[in-house]
Amino acid sequence: MSAVSSLSSSAAALGTQNATIKASTNSGAALAQAASASAATATTDFTASTPVSIPPAASGDGRFLYLTQMPSGLDSADLTYEALAQVSSASGRMQVWEQPPGAKTAVDQVLGRNAGASTEQARFAGLGSALLEQVASTGSGYKQTVVNIGAAYSPDRIQGKATDALWAIKSRPSASTELTIKTQSGATVRLSIHDQKAPTATGSGIAVQIEVDGKLTQQEREALQSLAKGFDEAIEGLTREPPLLNLDGLMKFDSKLLTKVELKAEVYGLNDKGERAMVLGTRFTANAGSREIELKTLKGTATVKTDLRQSAIWGSAEQKARAMQQYLGRVDKAAERGNGNQELVDLFKASFTALHGGYGATGKPSGLERVGPADLASDADAFSEEDHSLLTGLADFKASIVTNRRAANPRHTNEIDIFDYRIGQSTQISGGSAANRALTQTQTADLTAGYHRSLRSKREPDLSSDTSTQNYYYTQVEDHSSTQVELAYEKDKPVRALVTQAASQSLRTIMVENNKVVDTVEEPLQQQSKQKDLLPLLQHLLRQEEAKELSAEERQKTLREWNAMVLGEPGAA
Repeated sequence: MSAVSSLSSSAAALGTQNATIKASTNSGAALAQAASASAATATTDFTASTPVSIPPAASGDGRFLYLTQMPSGLDSADLTYEALAQVSSASGRMQVWEQPPGAKTAVDQVLGRNAGASTEQARFAGLGSALLEQVASTGSGYKQTVVNIGAAYSPDRIQGKATDALWAIKSRPSASTELTIKTQSGATVRLSIHDQKAPTATGSGIAVQIEVDGKLTQQEREALQSLAKGFDEAIEGLTREPPLLNLDGLMKFDSKLLTKVELKAEVYGLNDKGERAMVLGTRFTANAGSREIELKTLKGTATVKTDLRQSAIWGSAEQKARAMQQYLGRVDKAAERGNGNQELVDLFKASFTALHGGYGATGKPSGLERVGPADLASDADAFSEEDHSLLTGLADFKASIVTNRRAANPRHTNEIDIFDYRIGQSTQISGGSAANRALTQTQTADLTAGYHRSLRSKREPDLSSDTSTQNYYYTQVEDHSSTQVELAYEKDKPVRALVTQAASQSLRTIMVENNKVVDTVEEPLQQQSKQKDLLPLLQHLLRQEEAKELSAEERQKTLREWNAMVLGEPGAA
């Protein structure tokens, strides 16, 4: 069902009659000019919805104000401005539109429905799909703003209030989002939504805009429309409380027609000091070779980036699931050891799962079409099942959780509170053919953390310059680990199969009472390094397979054991 048909019943249910009110306005204050219209004589319309009598038309200068009283409706009939004095509502509010709302325009219908909602999720609901359907239908730009302001009974007052509200929405929104899409033909489409849900001094409202640079082909329009549901799911998830990361729909874009998809979203609230601040900032970028998510909160930043250029290393769905479970478990252990912020950790895990769940198993990533000649890096048949058992099965990636650095203790500013956890995988593939292939895959994990804890609980102590507050534990953590797999073949015979793992762990805790260190607990530095040569085992396994001396069950058991060794945690990091 299209956005138009699904919303038509909602608009009709409002049961209000609207009227267009003509008014002579000050062109310098026109709302259309506030929205960067270039016309010297601006046309800005307000539509008023309420049952009113329609007096004879009055003469005017041809400019319009469109004014609707809450709740909004979209049908309108001409009415002179003198009738405005008869229009009133119990709430004393007016709903002002930047341009005449259209009853058959899905974007306007959604705006009219959402403008009175009280939550960000409800105010953004359906707007993403309506905007994408609009540009898919017309191939051109569009803009609209609806603001709720205090009732006023003169054109100048209405115009001034509406202009102030529009600028406030754009400059200090409670939430905003922008989706930028680039096409294969070279066109760029940018969709933006700015919302101010709070009834501030200037009013509340929603502003949307579609910008199209270049000409869209019919196929590109259809590709844009196919992302409508995904855009809705993404922004409605990010604006809910608590936020939900749902980017699956946007990741399924057709790269034969679209070259890049980028989503930016910001949600504002109050920080610990009661000041306006961004409580969640999101940036998602996807193209044919990579995907990246960056999430910022008041506490820090979580980032995940995947490299999709070497699909040959991807494992089966089962192998990928095992690897992701292993990595998510490591994240939880690191968060516990380094006192990571749980909200940021949860967002990181959701990002990691989303990006690694969005590409296929030993094949193309969903929504992405490979171009160029086949090579070892993108040949799904280049590496054997035995080879894959010694790899993680995941695409290469870099990922991190980093909280804001804080000198939380004014008496000891060298005691920094920080949680910095970074994990990654990189793979180098070489060789002129599958028979003479070589591969090195390296996994790394690094944790640097420092945190204060009360002597009486696990909570953070309230530290000040007063000696009486200087009672706490301060812990520092430094962990590092790596796993490297080296494989090489000559004439399709294995000549190298080596696994090297290394790890080091360090933890130090001081106990402070009345600003004096009374105890120090320091774990002995743990360092380990081990190397396992699997070449004899691999050669023996291949001989057994060739001689058919090994059952399928025994073979799979051996391969799972090798994979578990590669995914095994060499250290706490």
